[in-house]
Amino acid sequence: MANSRNVDATRGSLLGKSIHIAWPAVLQALLVNFYAFNDYFFVGLLGDRAATAALSACFALLVINYTLLRVIPTGATTLISRAFGRGESSRVADVLRQALTSEGVWSLVVGAVGLAILPWLVTISNVTPAVGARIDAYLTVVYLASPFFATMLVVIGAFRACGNTRIPLMLEIGSLVLNALLNGVLVLGVGPIPSMGITGAAIATAASRGLPGVVGLWLIWRGHLDIDLTAAADGWWPRWDDIRQMFRIGIFQSVSGFVYGSVFFILNRMAGELGPAAQGGLGAGVRGIEWIAYAFGDGFSTASIAVVGQNIGAGKLDRAVKGAWLNAGLSALCCQTVGLAFLIAPRALSTIVTDDPATLAYAAEYVGTIGWVMWAIGLEMALHGAMVGAGRTHVTMLVAGGLNLIRLPAAAALLFGLDGTLQGIEWAVVGTASAPAVAGGFYAIAWAIGGTGILKASLMSGYMATGRMVDRQDAQPDAHSTAPQAE
Repeated sequence: MANSRNVDATRGSLLGKSIHIAWPAVLQALLVNFYAFNDYFFVGLLGDRAATAALSACFALLVINYTLLRVIPTGATTLISRAFGRGESSRVADVLRQALTSEGVWSLVVGAVGLAILPWLVTISNVTPAVGARIDAYLTVVYLASPFFATMLVVIGAFRACGNTRIPLMLEIGSLVLNALLNGVLVLGVGPIPSMGITGAAIATAASRGLPGVVGLWLIWRGHLDIDLTAAADGWWPRWDDIRQMFRIGIFQSVSGFVYGSVFFILNRMAGELGPAAQGGLGAGVRGIEWIAYAFGDGFSTASIAVVGQNIGAGKLDRAVKGAWLNAGLSALCCQTVGLAFLIAPRALSTIVTDDPATLAYAAEYVGTIGWVMWAIGLEMALHGAMVGAGRTHVTMLVAGGLNLIRLPAAAALLFGLDGTLQGIEWAVVGTASAPAVAGGFYAIAWAIGGTGILKASLMSGYMATGRMVDRQDAQPDAHSTAPQAE
């Protein structure tokens, strides 16, 4: 595996290898943020406040959809990184073939279910009819395009598992340019092409997100991962033992992400009691601004997956643990550096994504609050990646998923008051009864998110300190490995 773009993290400086893997992933994550920015920017030019609120409401549902699609790619990334660490190019190719075919089937199932329950999702969103209609239009396109998103996730995951984050960055740049062009044409309308509004934004996103998957797969076929994807027909047929391994790793990550998206969806529902501007401000703060810091956490999370996974595959367990802590520290430092900008100029930053005065006020309040805890979010994200590389996704589910759920009673208590907490949770989660009278302000949601972020970082660090992230058994080759089995 001599391709110069691939990074072998099993030897050499851990700091150098981590930064080499992380910085293109950070830039890629920053670019991913511009998909949301493009949507908000071009849709905002229409002067349609309902469409802006719909984009905010769609955020949680998009997280849930992507999370479900990531079950197989997450497991495949772990298995590929371990095979790469052992130097087994044939096994890397084998896992990738299995992931592509099984993920293709899985994406059709996820998209079909999404379309089937879409009317119900709109109903429980606690939005006005105008906003609901735009949610329906946007998500219909997204669910139909699930196979495009799925292919991208598998292909990008394979590159990253091999420490190759530069090619995904280049693909992201091309994808973003296409997204901006299509948004301008489809959302606003150009010449004979009429304005398609928020539907145009969804089509632009689906088409541009398909690009990295298609082009990336072509590059892999051309040898950019130093593997040979050609195989007999039965080599592409889904094999249950491989699928089971990928699901075993990916399902816990999926549950954790599903909980995150569901909780955000409910928090957005709570924000609706303060008005559409509060929903728009929450979405603008999270999707538009906070992701600037999240990008650094995502980059070092990517580095953690590769560093930990490769070193476990190579049997270098101590090096895997050192790499996990190193990336966690770098992530916390970088994220909090960005967090300082959130504290200094929250309103100025928020004007990047919205100019509506009411929405801007809520967005600035969220950004100014969350700026205090970006170190914790960065730390937790990198350790999250380490757990994925180690196949310990059940830990991330328990810690991240459990504390994300805690956000609901915390937000309900602050928003509706202690007396209205139980009724507020019942109304927000189950949909029965009615919402209690609002006793607090928008700070309730921001504080609930920030406070649980600190708790997640603390518990994840505590688990790491126990030394249970890695186990000798993890370094054993799997059943289809070509490496000799240890005695």
